[in-house]
Amino acid sequence: MKIFLKLKKCAALILALFLTIPLVSCGDNDEDDGSGYSFRYTLYGNPKNLDPQLAEDRSSLMIIQNMFMGLVMFGQNGKLEYGVAKSCEVSEDGLRYSFILRDDCYWRSEAGPEGVVTAHDFVYAFKRIFDPVMQSPYREKFSFLQNARAIIDGNMDYSELGVYAVNNTELVFYLDRPNSEFLYLLTTAPAMPCNKRFFEGTKARYGLDEESVISNGAFYMTQWSYDPYGSDNLIYMKRNYENSNGDRVFPYMLTFFIDRDSNAPAENYDASATDLYVSRTAQKKSFVTATDVKSYETSSLGIIFNPDVQINGEIKKALSLTVDRKAIEKICPDDLKVAYGIVPGSMYVADSVYREQYPAISFDFYKNEITDETKEMAKDFFDTYPGEAEILVRNTSDAGVVSKIIGDWQDKLGVYIELKYADDDEYYTRMENDDYFMAFAEIDTSDKSVYYYLKNVIDTLYGPDARTDLKNGLDEALTYSSFTDRCDVFSRTENEIMLSGDYIPLFYRKLFLTYRKNAKDLNFNPFSEQINFRKAKYYK
Repeated sequence: MKIFLKLKKCAALILALFLTIPLVSCGDNDEDDGSGYSFRYTLYGNPKNLDPQLAEDRSSLMIIQNMFMGLVMFGQNGKLEYGVAKSCEVSEDGLRYSFILRDDCYWRSEAGPEGVVTAHDFVYAFKRIFDPVMQSPYREKFSFLQNARAIIDGNMDYSELGVYAVNNTELVFYLDRPNSEFLYLLTTAPAMPCNKRFFEGTKARYGLDEESVISNGAFYMTQWSYDPYGSDNLIYMKRNYENSNGDRVFPYMLTFFIDRDSNAPAENYDASATDLYVSRTAQKKSFVTATDVKSYETSSLGIIFNPDVQINGEIKKALSLTVDRKAIEKICPDDLKVAYGIVPGSMYVADSVYREQYPAISFDFYKNEITDETKEMAKDFFDTYPGEAEILVRNTSDAGVVSKIIGDWQDKLGVYIELKYADDDEYYTRMENDDYFMAFAEIDTSDKSVYYYLKNVIDTLYGPDARTDLKNGLDEALTYSSFTDRCDVFSRTENEIMLSGDYIPLFYRKLFLTYRKNAKDLNFNPFSEQINFRKAKYYK
């Protein structure tokens, strides 16, 4: 059965998102339905903090993903589903969201049940984000909430934030301006509820040890063992049976091994100690039989220019237009895909894949010939440039591809740019200090949203205070009720940056999820690298 958001007049405001109620199964541990399995996974590094309003590292976010449930959540195939909420009503102007909560979602700690999740738990969580004492890194993400900007600027107390509990089961948000990303943001860690009584009882230890964590999601923690000098480091989580009654949780248990060795996830998988792992490099042949691999495009790599170096726009445009991406495809490494646009292929607008609407190939502006006037201008600039005209790269595989492009520029434009190889320490130090002429750089994000990705691209290329026209255009797009209108803005922004030559995207980085064929319905977010195991099944 499907349910949808009830809008007072404007259905388009929420992109015509349909939220699907998870099916409830009567049986448990049925041999034929894949339930009852204990999944095993290796975390790269110990979680730093399991407080959802503060956590930022990937290990913490992985645990939080399986320990908490928000008002809404992403289900299989990137579609939004209800979580703690069971309905939502949005005002015509998009400035009021009213959620009705389920009454069968429970808090659970190792000590036992801790009561029903209420609207007050969400109010407390959101006000913690804006409490200046907490120093939450997520305040700007929710700055569109009513009074949020005044609170951030110190002109209003955080208790005045526009989120209210009408009663235990009705929660209302007021916004200062419409924001089409709001439902997406409600799926992220900082939007998880917080049990005030439990939080205050931890005496400033909330989220830092196994006795100071609580769950309202699919699993609760039973053990968190970590010794930086030891080897038996792991986290055990068990099915939250109270929450499985209303929304079935399939696995019985989760085991997260904790290791500081970046090779450990792959090694543990090959040793049959775990059931899946995530990698940023192309997969070697696994020793484990019956293995499946899925790949996702999560970031772009390309050539950027130092914003402090004054290069004529026509020269940068000529450099960009003479990159023959079809030729690069012949030398593309397995863990990369040639990029014809800026936005990676796995990114979303609402719950739709952006590239399905706007294919990257539409941004291919390759020109084999450039006017003699532009060639002369480019040659004169590089011949007379007083510094080192070089491209900074950080590994040998990157250097091979960039060398090909440098050769093409020499042939087509008559200019020569040197290749400067640097190890990781030198590369990142020089990038941090803007000590480069041009650089082969990666632009990524932990968000699956095209909006946030393009904002990051603009900040990377121009800095936080420049190109406000592009940033304001993206912000304006969030107020549009039409999905197509928003995508058009994103496409125009991508097109403008490409044509300017300010960024020359060359590749998309692939992220790989490797897992056993027996495992099904792994709900994976490749940008945050979180796996939600709630519906994961293992067929024997």
